[in-house]
Amino acid sequence: MIYWIFALLAVLTSVSVWIYKIYFPAFIKQKAQGLLVNLLFPEGKVQQDEVLNIFHQLTNHRFSNEHILDYFIKIKGLQTLDLSIKTNFWIKKYLLSPTDVKLNYFEQVRFYETFLNYPKSLNVQVKFKTVPESSVPIFSGEENSDRFLQREYA
Repeated sequence: MIYWIFALLAVLTSVSVWIYKIYFPAFIKQKAQGLLVNLLFPEGKVQQDEVLNIFHQLTNHRFSNEHILDYFIKIKGLQTLDLSIKTNFWIKKYLLSPTDVKLNYFEQVRFYETFLNYPKSLNVQVKFKTVPESSVPIFSGEENSDRFLQREYA
C-alpha cells in the first residue's frame, strides 16, 4: 500500500513539474503573442515579414522566425507598454520572462538603432494613473524653463 502512495506522489509531482515548466510557459506565450502581434503589427503579415527580413539581415540569418518574433515582441512590448498600469496578466507574465534569443552587443546596438522609433507609428494611447509630468513644476523659477525640452517616449 505504501508503494502505491509513493508511486502516486511521484506521478503527481512529475505531472506538476511538467505543467509548471513546459505547458504553462507555452500557454502564456501563445496567449500573449496573440494579443501583442495585433498591437505591434497593425498592418498585419506584410509589416511582420518586413521586420523579420530586417532582423535576419541584422543577425546574418542565425535565428528562426519564431525566435526573432519572440525577441521583437518582448523588447518592443516592454518599450511600448507601461507595466505599472493595469495590464493583462498573460502579457505581463510573458514580457517579464527572458527571451529565447541572446544577441551579442553589436547586434543589440543595430537592433535598437533600427527599431528605436518603431512604436511611434502605432499611435497607442496609454492612460496613466499618476499626474502628468507637464503639470508638476520641476523648478520654481522661469529662468530654467527654456533649457528643458518636452519628453518624448518611444
